[in-house]
Amino acid sequence: MIDIHSHLLHGIDDGPDNIDDSLEIIRHLSSFGFTQLIPTPHKFHILFDPTPAEVNAKVMELKRSIIKRFSFEYFCNVPQIKKVEDHYELSVIKDGKKVILVEFPAMVLRKDFVEDKISALNQAGFVPLIAHIERYGKSDEFWAELKGKYQLYLQGGIKAFARPFYDNSKKQLMRMIRAGLIDNLATDIHSVSQLPKVEKAIDFIMKEYRGEYKKFFADSFEH
Repeated sequence: MIDIHSHLLHGIDDGPDNIDDSLEIIRHLSSFGFTQLIPTPHKFHILFDPTPAEVNAKVMELKRSIIKRFSFEYFCNVPQIKKVEDHYELSVIKDGKKVILVEFPAMVLRKDFVEDKISALNQAGFVPLIAHIERYGKSDEFWAELKGKYQLYLQGGIKAFARPFYDNSKKQLMRMIRAGLIDNLATDIHSVSQLPKVEKAIDFIMKEYRGEYKKFFADSFEH
């Protein structure tokens, strides 16, 4: 399994403060069944904008083969994204577009706002993998309509699966998986304290989705 959304690099964004915590997270994720981790520090966030050199230095400091490369979680500022020379994209699909992890402001998700951003990204040669869609409070139909009109992928944050069955975020992710709308699942882990939730979520996913769960933990996409 490959985790393509995490904030496990220390001292880069709102992830761990020290290398020991980074190593603890890596050790546990490996024991949970992950064979590769692709950390994704925040990029163009109001508080964080690390350079590739800064991120690579942290990766090299960890010296763990389970981390072979890194990418970014881009805040959806299209002009800034377009200016970047190397996007460290997660994947490239058949038509040559780059798949990048993108987050939106949680409270400003008007339909026209999202459509404009996704359309602009597609025109610029990107396919956004929209992070933690369960946070945005939008209906399944909202996401299904967008997927029918644009090139995009949807990612769920697995910590939602550690919540009770009546939790709205958990129910939405399960519905969207049944409807074939979820393309990827990821830990989005930030701290050692979140490891129990991640472990509980992984146990749930392995039991609930058995033979098909591995397809949600990959770093390649098709459209």
